[in-house]
Amino acid sequence: MARVPIYIVRHAHAVAREAWAGPDRNRPLTERGVKEARAIAHRFDAAPIGSPVRKHGTRELRPTSLMSSHAERCLATLQPLASACRLPILAVDFLSEGADATELLVQLKNMAAAGGAPVLCSHGDVIWALVEVLAAAGASFSELAEVRKGSILVLETEAGTIESARYIPPAKV
Repeated sequence: MARVPIYIVRHAHAVAREAWAGPDRNRPLTERGVKEARAIAHRFDAAPIGSPVRKHGTRELRPTSLMSSHAERCLATLQPLASACRLPILAVDFLSEGADATELLVQLKNMAAAGGAPVLCSHGDVIWALVEVLAAAGASFSELAEVRKGSILVLETEAGTIESARYIPPAKV
């Protein structure tokens, strides 16, 4: 059985908490963050479903679904990819800041069993907590020292099980 990826994006750079007067959930991306979001979209194959198979080269697989935290910075990070792939973004609680990594792992296992190439966007605390839970369960993480804003953690799944992960650093913008 082939390995299937689940992509977890850490949101791009947003306005600093201390510089934002509104609700934290509404903090927008900075100009740098907008560029990072576009760069994330360019990392994926956005060819329409049903088009002839292309050689992916350095591009990641075409997303089959997009899910995000409810935070504006996460939704905005996925928006260029959503537009390119013509996919809706589903906002879910299990990707929100402070979410329980164990619940996220249950959701990821369901996604792995279902197949496809989902792209999720979340927050640093959630992603690190997930890494700790996966490592404790025996998943292999090579060279994972940080998960920077605008980066992608690719969970490689096989037969519905998360086997390993690879890290794609953020683009230099």
